[in-house]
Amino acid sequence: MQLQILVVDDIAESRDALCAAVTALGHLARGADSGAGALALFRQQLPDLVLLDLLMPGMDGFEVTRRLRELSPTRWLPVIVTSSLSGEQHFIEALGSGADDYLTRPVSTALLDAKLRHYGGVLALQQRLSSLAQRQSDILDNILDPVLTLDETGRISELNRSAHELADLGGQALVRGQPARAVFGVDLAQLLELREVQVQRVGGGSFVAEIGASQWREMNRQHYTLVLHDLTRRRQLEQMKDDFLATVSHELRTPLTSVIGAVGLLAGGAAGALPASATPLVDMAQRNAERLNRLVDDILDLTKLEGDRLPLQLREQPLAPLLREALQAAETQAQRQQVSLLAEGLDTPGLPDLNIDGHRILQVLGNLLNNAIKHSPPGQSVRLTLSGKPSGVTVTIRDRGPGIAPALRGRLFQKFVQGDSGDRRTSEGTGLGLYIAQTLAGRMGGHITVDEPGDGAAFSLHLPAAGSVGELAPVLIHVDRDLQSRQRVAQWLSPHYTVRSAGSLEQARALEATEAIAGFIANPQDQGAADTFCAELRRLAAGRPMLLLGDSIDQDFCERVDLPWLAAAEAQAENLQQVLHLLLTLPSSEPTP
Repeated sequence: MQLQILVVDDIAESRDALCAAVTALGHLARGADSGAGALALFRQQLPDLVLLDLLMPGMDGFEVTRRLRELSPTRWLPVIVTSSLSGEQHFIEALGSGADDYLTRPVSTALLDAKLRHYGGVLALQQRLSSLAQRQSDILDNILDPVLTLDETGRISELNRSAHELADLGGQALVRGQPARAVFGVDLAQLLELREVQVQRVGGGSFVAEIGASQWREMNRQHYTLVLHDLTRRRQLEQMKDDFLATVSHELRTPLTSVIGAVGLLAGGAAGALPASATPLVDMAQRNAERLNRLVDDILDLTKLEGDRLPLQLREQPLAPLLREALQAAETQAQRQQVSLLAEGLDTPGLPDLNIDGHRILQVLGNLLNNAIKHSPPGQSVRLTLSGKPSGVTVTIRDRGPGIAPALRGRLFQKFVQGDSGDRRTSEGTGLGLYIAQTLAGRMGGHITVDEPGDGAAFSLHLPAAGSVGELAPVLIHVDRDLQSRQRVAQWLSPHYTVRSAGSLEQARALEATEAIAGFIANPQDQGAADTFCAELRRLAAGRPMLLLGDSIDQDFCERVDLPWLAAAEAQAENLQQVLHLLLTLPSSEPTP
């Protein structure tokens, strides 16, 4: 690296010789004959390094060093002092004044070359680091979302350009050193638990922001970076979507109902006997109108479910009457498909009442029965079986169809899962029915499992008895922001465990207060600071087994917080069950408060 070097010496012969040596080593040299001259040249053009004679009349090297440091407070400038005096004291004093190194006169060219190469390397590294820091700063300043970094005490240490548009609770622009409470109204620990927060703007006004928090360490100190995403536009889009769906509900469903009714009357002969050539066309119109009606219903239900805007009307009631109603409703489709419906166990005595929404249970049963009928060959039967014990009931619906394609077995309960045209099980559907059915079952404390008994497929709806505390299996709480992940884990564990689903620790606390919980599964992702989340989880568990499940953490983190971990990428039904079985059978090492 070629350096711009300022050589300061009041003796022309010494100065010229040192400049010549610097030039011979491949660097650029400028000379100054006094301290004042050195400061003047410094102001004109910043050098990379200064070779400074200590003993000069007027302003000596000690004073020049101090002045140079004042003129360049943020940029490191290597200053190497030179002197022909014997002894170390004057060099020690120079280093104490801010010099970085020293050379004795006469200056050894080899030693000078070594020092210049050393400082050249350090300056090159500094330049790269400075460039990287500037790049990161520019990136942060061009992020439209406000980004704040808080230190371990919860005070602002850094903020990007967008964050300067925010105000504290007093209406003043944010500045470094402000505590989190002055900006958000809560302390750091509470802030990291929040998913959304109200934020003020400079000049007035406010908005609701989604918080994305990350945690990192520097020099053994904890730091937290918060990204505040304005939810105003998202809320507007959600409202627009809701308005659109409301329009679909009123403007599409009403004429669609009329079309279905009119086509049904035509098919039933209300307008007279149809010509033989018209019958297939009317049948096709009727099937597709009903299919479109189901699609509208599914999309509306999906939107309400995922927005948590589908309230359930839960009440204690027996399940058998609802099963008879579901079978009666499916009879028309079964006759059309030339499939018979069989029922077993509906009169079994002693089955418990369930705390369920009857209308939504009929929706779940209707989906399972319609699927079974649709995929059963003509002349075959669909069998519905009710069984149970005091802790809950199971409804199994078995068909004699082609079974489930291997590629779909692990994705049956995901949204919009469709097979190819050769897969009759997923054809002619929206790909939403099983997802909605599983979600509704979960909202009522149950779940759906699938089995292939050899011919066809069997879907089983498991529902707990009203007031049950999970006698059939140990009850676990699974904390995860991802709804699909919670549903997938509940399905995997359903043969051996009852899984209660929670999107946050707050929801988990509410569940934990209602029944006996054997253990906890949790994913720290999107739950604020992972360390804080694990500490709160440990307090909630109070000595009961805990398992971290997710890919946002690693083995080093889990060893540090002393909690067992299973990567989501490695988790499958069998190994997850094995890990939990081991955790639940081992004696706990956690102290119970």
